[in-house]
Amino acid sequence: MAQPIEILNQYFGYPAFRPGQEDVIQTLLHGQDCLAIMPTGAGKSICFQIPALLLPGITIIISPLISLMKDQVDALVAQQIPATYINSQCTFEEAKQRFAAIRAGRIKLVYVSPERLQNEFFASFMQTMPVAMLIIDEAHCVSQWGHDFRPSYCAIKEWLKTLPRRPIVGAFTATATAKVKQDMLTLLGLEKERIFIGGFDRPNLYFQVIANVDKLRFVLSYIQKHKGESGVIYAATRKEVDRVYKELYSRGIRVGRYHAGMSDSQRQKAQEDFTYDTIDIIVATNAFGMGIDKSNVRFVIHYQMPKNLESYYQEAGRAGRDGAPGECILLFSRQDIMIQKYLIELSVHSPEQQAKELQMLNRMVGYCESRQCLRHYILTYFGEHPTWQRCENCGNCDREVVEEDRTPTVRNICQCVDELKGHFGLTMVCDVLKGSKNAKVKRYGFQQKTSFGLLGDFSGNEIRDMLRQAIDDGFLQQSEGQYPVVKLTAMGQDVLAGNRKVVQERMITPPQEDMMVPKKKRKQENPFIDEEALRPLFDALRAVRYEMAKKEHIPPFVIFSDATLWEMASQQPRTLEDMATIKGVGEFKLNKYGKQFIHAIANTIER
Repeated sequence: MAQPIEILNQYFGYPAFRPGQEDVIQTLLHGQDCLAIMPTGAGKSICFQIPALLLPGITIIISPLISLMKDQVDALVAQQIPATYINSQCTFEEAKQRFAAIRAGRIKLVYVSPERLQNEFFASFMQTMPVAMLIIDEAHCVSQWGHDFRPSYCAIKEWLKTLPRRPIVGAFTATATAKVKQDMLTLLGLEKERIFIGGFDRPNLYFQVIANVDKLRFVLSYIQKHKGESGVIYAATRKEVDRVYKELYSRGIRVGRYHAGMSDSQRQKAQEDFTYDTIDIIVATNAFGMGIDKSNVRFVIHYQMPKNLESYYQEAGRAGRDGAPGECILLFSRQDIMIQKYLIELSVHSPEQQAKELQMLNRMVGYCESRQCLRHYILTYFGEHPTWQRCENCGNCDREVVEEDRTPTVRNICQCVDELKGHFGLTMVCDVLKGSKNAKVKRYGFQQKTSFGLLGDFSGNEIRDMLRQAIDDGFLQQSEGQYPVVKLTAMGQDVLAGNRKVVQERMITPPQEDMMVPKKKRKQENPFIDEEALRPLFDALRAVRYEMAKKEHIPPFVIFSDATLWEMASQQPRTLEDMATIKGVGEFKLNKYGKQFIHAIANTIER
C-alpha cells in the first residue's frame, strides 16, 4: 500500500505535511474515530482525502453547502481523484450515473448534504456498499452554540446505526468553543475518539478593527489600492448588501452580490462568477459564510460587525487559504450592535437561546472595542493561552502609542463604578461620567453622584474607549451573560484608594488614508508577494491559468493557487524537473500543465 506522504506528493504536490495533518491521517488509517479542530487554511481536507484514497471502500463526506461540495469535487477531479457529489441540483440521469459509478467501485469519495442521509433510497443504497469512513465537515453545525446550526446534523448519529458495519467516523471544523466541542463529541456518534486541536492562529492574516469611519469611502479607497485582488465584503443585512453592491457596481468595479433574498440561480451565478475570477469582489451576508472554497481571497472586509466571534473568525479566515498574506478588516460602529440585537430578537424565539446569542454578541463587541492585541483576544476566546501579549501583526499592535499618566482619569472611572455598586453596564457608566441627563440616569438619581460629569470634556466614544482599556488593563471586570455589568477589581480598588499609579498607552489614530494599507502589510517580508518586480510574470501566469480554467470549466485556483504561481514567478523553472520542485505541483498537474507554464515563463522573461 502506498504511504500517505507519497499520495500527498503525487496528487497534491507538497513535499511534507503541515503541522497536525499526519497525526489525523494515521488515526483514521488505523481505524479510530477522531475530532479535528483546525483553523481554515490548515489543510483539513487532505486529512480525510488521503485516507479515503488508501482505505478499501468508499468515504462519505457530509458537507453543508451545495456550492462548497461542488468546488471540492471539481478540485479533486482536476487531480484525477475519483470523487463525486449527490445533491438536489443533480438531474435524475446524473444521479443515476453517479450511483452506478459508486456501485461499480469507480468512486472513492462521495459528497452529500446532511439532509441526504434521511433520503430513503440513499440510506438503502449505502447499506449495500462498503462504507469505509463517514466524514463530517463543518461539524460545528451540530451545535446550537455554533454559528451555523443545522438540525439535520443531529440525525447523523442515528443514521450510523442503520449501516450493517459501522465505518470510521471523522469530524472536522475550523472553530469551536468548549461548549461546541462538547456538543460535537456527544451528538455526532463518535466512539473512543482521538481529539486533535490545532493552533487557531493564522499568522499570514492581518487583523484590524477600524471604528467610526466613513465605511463606503474606506471600501472604495481600499479597492482602488488593491486592484485585481480577490476579496469578500460582508454586511449584516440584505438591504446593506444591495446598497454597497450598487455603489461599487456603479463605479465600474467587477463586483457581485450574494444573499438569501436572491433566487437560487442568481446566487449560483454569483458564486460561480467569484469562484471563476469573472468578478474580483463579492458583497454578501453570512449566507455566503461556508460556501467559499477559493484559495486566493486576499482580503475580507466586514462592513458591519457580525453577531459572534465564531462567525467572524470563520468568515475572516476565508482570506489567505493558500498561505500567502491576507487582510481581515472590520469596520465598526455602535449602530452595528443595535442591528445584531434586532436580528437576534427577530430570528431567535427561545429566551434561553436569545440569552446565549446575546452573550456571544457581547464578546464580539469586546473584540471590536478592545485596545489589546486582536490576535491575542481571538486565541484566548477559543481557549488558547498565548505566552505573548502582542503579536506585532494586527491593527492594535501596529498603531503608534504614547505612554501617559492616566491616574486621575482611571480614578474617576473607578469612583463611578464603585458608586454604581457594580450593578450596571458600560453604557450607564459612560452616561454618568459624561454627565448625560437622559431618562434612565434621572430615574436612578445618578445625576446626584459625585462622579456625575467627571469626564464631561470627553466624547461618549472616548469615554467608552477609556472604560474598555480599564477592563483590558485589569482595573475593571465585565461579567458574562445577557446583560454584562462592570465591577471594580482589587487593582481598581487600589487606584481608587490612591495606592496605585496608572500609566497607560494611548493609541494614536492615523488618518483614514493611512489605514488603507496597514503598516505591517507594507513591511511584511514574503519571498513572493512583496516583490513588485515579479508582478508582470505573476500576471502572465495568472492569465495562462485563467484561459486554461475557462476551457476546462473549472475554477482557476483548482489548476494552481496564487501561492504556487508566486513561487513559479520567483523560481522561474525552465524544465519539468525544476517545475516538479514547486509546492502545489503534483505529478498529475506537472504532466498536464507543466509545459504551458514553463513556456509562459520563458516568453515573459525574454520580452
